[in-house]
Parts: sequence; C-alpha cells; structure tokens
Amino acid sequence: MRIIDRYVVRELLPPFILGLGGFLVILVGDVLYTLAEYIASGRVSLDVVLRLLAYKMPAIMVITFPVSTLFGTLLGLGRLARDCELQAMRLMGMSLPRLFAPVIAFGLGITGLTLATNEVISPWANQRANALIRRALLGEAFPEVREQIFLRAPGNRVLYVNQIDREARVLRDVMIFESEGPLPRLITAKRAQWSTRTWVLHHGVLRELDAEGFTAYEATFATLQITVGLDASGFFEAQRTPEEMTIRELRSQVDLFRAGLPPRAMMEYHRKFAVPAASVVFAFVAAPLSLLAMRGGRFAGVAASVVLLFVYYVLMSVARALGATGVLSPLLAAWAPNLSFLAAGIILVAWADGWIRLPAPMVAAARPQGARP
Repeated sequence: MRIIDRYVVRELLPPFILGLGGFLVILVGDVLYTLAEYIASGRVSLDVVLRLLAYKMPAIMVITFPVSTLFGTLLGLGRLARDCELQAMRLMGMSLPRLFAPVIAFGLGITGLTLATNEVISPWANQRANALIRRALLGEAFPEVREQIFLRAPGNRVLYVNQIDREARVLRDVMIFESEGPLPRLITAKRAQWSTRTWVLHHGVLRELDAEGFTAYEATFATLQITVGLDASGFFEAQRTPEEMTIRELRSQVDLFRAGLPPRAMMEYHRKFAVPAASVVFAFVAAPLSLLAMRGGRFAGVAASVVLLFVYYVLMSVARALGATGVLSPLLAAWAPNLSFLAAGIILVAWADGWIRLPAPMVAAARPQGARP
C-alpha cells in the first residue's frame, strides 16, 4: 500500500510543478503589465521591478499552490485512469476512498505549505512591496493612503478611518478606541483634521464603556482635540492592510472590535484559513472528477481545470460581494467556495464508488471507450 501511495504521489508531482511554473509566469506577467506604463516612462527602474517581483513572489505562490494542486490532480490521476492503472488497483481490493487517500494527503501537505507561506513570509513581503511602490511611484511626501485599516497608535489607542480625502487631507468617519484609563473610551466623528501630532475631531460622539462593554457615559461634541502621537506621514506609513498582517495580528483586531469590525476585515481574517484550505478541497473534488475526464486525454484535464477555476473564482467573487454588503456572514462569505466544492466532491466520490447514480449523460461521458454498458 505504501508503494502504491508513493506511486500515486509521484504521478501528481510533474503536472503540479508544471502548473506551478505556468501559473507563476501568468501572474508575474500580470504584475509587469500593471507596471508597464511606469517602466516605459522611466518612473520605475529595472532594479525596483526586480525587487518588487521578489517581494510579490510569496503572495503569488499562495494563489498558485491551490491552482497547481487542482491541475496536478486532474492530470496525474487522469493519466492513471486512462492507462487503466486505477482499475488495476481497485481489482487488488483497494476501495476508491483508500485510493484517493494519498491525493488528499498531498493536498493537505500543500495546504500546510500555503498556510506557512501566507503566515510567515507573505505579510513581511507584502509590506516591503507596498512600501517600495509608494516610494517609487508616489514619493515620500505623500505615501499611498489606504482606507478601512486599523492602526495602533501610542497610548494604547486603535485608530480607524473609513474614507480619506487626499486633496483636502481630511479623514472621514473616524473611530478611536482608547483602552487606557479607568474606563475604555470609544470616540467616533464624522470628520477629522490634524496639525502635527494633534487631531481635531468634528461632529462626533464620546462613549465610556463599562467592564461588560455597555455604554456607561455618552456625550456628543462639535469639536474635540486629541493628541494621537503620530504626525501625518507617520499615520499613513504605519497603516497595514490585512495582506500585510499575520493571523495573530488580525485576530487581535477581531478580539478588540468584535461588534464594530468592518465585514471586509472579518472576511480577510477568515480568508487567511480558507485560501490555503482550497488546496485540499481542490484535490478532493479533482480526484473523482479525473474519472469523468479520462476519455478526453490530457486536454480534458486542462479544460476541466480551467472550468473549475472559473467556477471557483466566480463563487468567491459573489460570496465576497455578499459578505461586504452583509447578506452573508464574513465566515460564510470566506468559506462558501470551499464548502460548495467540498459538497460537489462528496457527491462525485459517492458516485464513483457506486453509492449513488448520476444522470445517464454523465455516466456515458465517464465510461472508457469500448467499455460495455
């Protein structure tokens, strides 16, 4: 059994590596296409481009690993099915779930690798890449501003800005949480301006919270001045997107603002787990699907990969849109594509093992050429 397991995994590796290389070329090309105008105009030097690609590579790998797992499983198992090697293994007494076990183990291994890359390397690399883009394209005078990002400030404060007017340098829909003092304070304001290290808030509400999180004191104000300990450039440079944060850092934001955290930030936290898990989900759904695609040769495996990826990313886009508008919970919005594919994989495995019957056209498509009905 161990020999068979190793044999199956060896069949998955060549198409997995081929898919990894192919998709890396495509995604790197997309980055170069985005920067083509700046490269042609001389605003970005070759040295900056090479450094940017190096910093972007971990994030690209995180996207590429699940896709390559799908590609490798469909082509690797498809080859075994076309040459009747899977049938020979089943004649030896192996059940189909047991036959697919090394495929699932392979997917789990890629999931672990993706999770480690996304947690250890990607946040640091994304931060360096974004800082490099700001310096190269926008200059040091006014770094790139990103909205809807939580920022830790001196004095145990957490700052959040929903919208920023670049031209007027005005912060809109501001929230400040102060955990120091006898009672935590939550300050919200429609608008804020700064002068050196001081913010002037306009038209807001100040709330003091008790130990259980209920409002103990509430008052409105027309103008309130707060020393945040950050100058204007420091405020913008210190912001970090969810892609630049680890799971632990995002979790601290979730724990701090359970009720007030925006759906987008909550979704990004859950996607830290959902994106790596796509590798094992793709392996699970592609294993039985390779039996359906075995008549069409390698082209069928490639075509099936493209169709599955299209369906997956459509589901992901729809789920993220529904999650951002509050129709779906952030947890469900992040995991909806994986859960949909997992359900499809369970149905396909049940069919392939004879537990259920699929419609006649699908059965005919899956039957090898020359096989009797």
